[in-house]
Amino acid sequence: MRSSLVQRVVVLACLAAVAGCATGPGNMAEAYRDPYEKFNRKVYALNKGLDRYALLPGAKVYRASVPAAARRAVSGGFSNLDEPMSFINAGLQAKPKAAGRTLARFLVNTIFGVAGIVDVATDWGLREQKEDYGQTLAVWGFKSGPYLMLPFFGPSTLRDGVGLGVEFAGGDPVPYVRNRITRWRFTNTIEEFGLKAINLRSTLIDAGADSVLAGSLDEYATVRSAYLQRRQSQIYDGSPPDEDDVGDAPLAPGATGGSIGAPPPTPAVSATDRPTRSDLPAVPPR
Repeated sequence: MRSSLVQRVVVLACLAAVAGCATGPGNMAEAYRDPYEKFNRKVYALNKGLDRYALLPGAKVYRASVPAAARRAVSGGFSNLDEPMSFINAGLQAKPKAAGRTLARFLVNTIFGVAGIVDVATDWGLREQKEDYGQTLAVWGFKSGPYLMLPFFGPSTLRDGVGLGVEFAGGDPVPYVRNRITRWRFTNTIEEFGLKAINLRSTLIDAGADSVLAGSLDEYATVRSAYLQRRQSQIYDGSPPDEDDVGDAPLAPGATGGSIGAPPPTPAVSATDRPTRSDLPAVPPR
């Protein structure tokens, strides 16, 4: 049986200790230095192979067989299921307005949007604001730690990796509730995860990620820069400071410093199509 919410918060606090000493919320200097770049590039190459031979072909079949409206409905449903976790993390970050708005979004879209397949809440002025445990650790003052390219899940940092572990360990209440009221099986979880990955890969095609990466001089550096910039923006709720400590961070030997200013590989997508932290496959960043 999964632990209670209180126990999960305690687990989060304990696991957070591995992320480093407390500093400012946006401290990502070590991630930009990328001390494990050589290893990360090998994992990126592995992920590229997985994408080329599995995810991308699957996404193309998905797009050919499922109408665009249905794909948007799938994205909306997955996005709605992330709202409870965003609510918890907004509370942990002491953001009462964001927590209230997230809860309202979940209720409105679940009731009036048919389980979230239609984003009624946004039309009602309830803006989506995704929050996860990695962001919570950042707001609590934990450093990012080194940049990490995870197999299948793609770009991350040590801090975000810890947050992802908390999520899988029981920090997401949706699987707990679902398993209590349905006969959910492990095979269903695999099927759900596969659909999330294929659907996310499809949204990346819509966003033009492939064409941007194809035109970049260094795909790995572009992905790294885009991911870290996006996380920085999320941590500061879309308003990062004009000057941050990453600009003065020394580079590790062999690191490609010019990538810090590289443009993000994906343009903005709609709220219902926006990929979430728990959906990351081994493809270009969200």
